[in-house]
Amino acid sequence: MTTLVRYYLIVRVYEIRQFHGCMMAIQKCPMCLETKKVVRSHLHPSGVYALLRSSADESPLRVGDDVIMLTDRQMQHPLLCEECEDILNRGGETWTIAKLATTKKTFPLYDILTEFPPETRPQAGAMYFAARNPKIDVKKLTHFGMGIFWKASVHSWKGNERSPLIDLGPYSDTIRKWLLGEGGFPANVCMSIMLARPELALIAIHGPVESPHRPWRVFVAYSCGITFTLNVGKLMDLDTRLGCFHEGPYNPVFVSDQVIGKIWEKLAIQFNESRKSNSYLEAKAKRSLKSER
Repeated sequence: MTTLVRYYLIVRVYEIRQFHGCMMAIQKCPMCLETKKVVRSHLHPSGVYALLRSSADESPLRVGDDVIMLTDRQMQHPLLCEECEDILNRGGETWTIAKLATTKKTFPLYDILTEFPPETRPQAGAMYFAARNPKIDVKKLTHFGMGIFWKASVHSWKGNERSPLIDLGPYSDTIRKWLLGEGGFPANVCMSIMLARPELALIAIHGPVESPHRPWRVFVAYSCGITFTLNVGKLMDLDTRLGCFHEGPYNPVFVSDQVIGKIWEKLAIQFNESRKSNSYLEAKAKRSLKSER
């Protein structure tokens, strides 16, 4: 047995023990704030990972953190109690996951959105009003996106790091209460939603990450065709507030080729800078050649 294989087996045994040892840990649930048994929670809902597999049933491609690899490893950690996991599931995850873009170039949410004509047609995109479309559940789609941002604000999701992935300051708690149904939509919080056309949709998950270009805090997350942009802060301008999916007039939804193009460019840069890029491409070429024989 080689040293590399031995090391791999040791790591896998450790991960399995950690999984079973922490699966029902007792600790404070950051959502309901009660001390109880918690389960392994996911930053991006676990159901999304099934959409990331290629038509050849390959493992999802992970690009980022200076690494590129095919992996089934998911961003998960013992965090929420079963009751709070169910709140997120019923609140928006089940409804939204079934409508995300897929590797087969289908995008149910886009199809539903475009059943009605757009309100405006800016360059390389369009704006639709979800309020005019009874098939779009505004609250559940908002709950899905806000849940991802909130979970990123209460846990690092990166190995042994302790600092949360993003810093929402006092808005984390107001979002938490809204997710639980204990308060109205938070003041000075706006989340906009932008869709890619099915043929351009990147079947991937990314973020949340902060985009420090405004006098207020801006965070972006992406999930299989949908870009969620969360703005928080009292200095937020009127245009941003009007673009809020949940609170804006007629619940606006944007479709933009330019924005999804920028996401593709960003991931391409990460791809080129990641370790193992060449070895991954070589392995992929060999698999393709083998399948053609």
